[in-house]
Amino acid sequence: MLDLCFDVVIYIFVRFCYNNPQLNPVKRTKEEAVILAKKLRIEIFHARLDTKVHYLDGTYYFFKIFNHLYPVLNELIGPKIARYLELRSAQNYPAIMQYHRNNKFYGIVSKNFKDPNKEYKNIFQLGFNNKTSPHYRNIRKLKKYCRKEDYEEILNDIFKMTALDYLMGQKDRVASNFLFEQDGDKITLAPLFDYAESYDHIKWDCYFNQEKVKRSCSVGNALFAPAFWDPKFKKFLKKYPRFQKYLEKIQEIDIIEILKEIEDEHKLIIPEDYKKYYDVRTKEKQKSLVL
Repeated sequence: MLDLCFDVVIYIFVRFCYNNPQLNPVKRTKEEAVILAKKLRIEIFHARLDTKVHYLDGTYYFFKIFNHLYPVLNELIGPKIARYLELRSAQNYPAIMQYHRNNKFYGIVSKNFKDPNKEYKNIFQLGFNNKTSPHYRNIRKLKKYCRKEDYEEILNDIFKMTALDYLMGQKDRVASNFLFEQDGDKITLAPLFDYAESYDHIKWDCYFNQEKVKRSCSVGNALFAPAFWDPKFKKFLKKYPRFQKYLEKIQEIDIIEILKEIEDEHKLIIPEDYKKYYDVRTKEKQKSLVL
């Protein structure tokens, strides 16, 4: 029997996904998968999957399958907040795949953002020791692994990413889930991706529960994980006032307006209890910021 969340996903996508990508499985030989994996710099295993990689309108997209609505919405919300913060992001679209006659998959397609003429590295490939743990000092250490003229831009983007992840309650910004883009000697933060594990979604509940309004807040990534209650954090903000600027900026975000944009843009109807959930969770994070 299908659970409540999966029923809602089916309801929304079957009725309202006609304006978004409609996919079919893509069969590839091992040889074709090897060539594609090298071209897109992905694992051969992923290139071989008949659900994963799709070529649409001259561009490659990656299909991520979900059986709950929250991670789908998270993947659509993340790029909107990134744009608000003037932060580059992968572009995601709701999609449906007709896998067999009586079998459909639901999720999002994410546009491949990697430039074949550039390199993409995680923090360890950039130069950090593989035993590095998140700490304030890594912000200074970052100077060792980029040009002096690139450091300020990278730092700004790291702060923006951390502010975004705080607001969304991102729980999966591990080293493999944010990358640095290298073009010759120039290094920048690559477009953000992977927003699914946010907003405390179905790990506990897959619908808004009035009895469980409050949840713990989390923020951080493999490089930098500030504790807002720590006295050291106040000193850190004094040293890097631009981070405070981005934290103040996310306090102005109206998540209901973002959800309305998503509805209009993708011709979706988001149930009211889902909107209520996002509104409560977002305001919870905004009110918790005492700077």
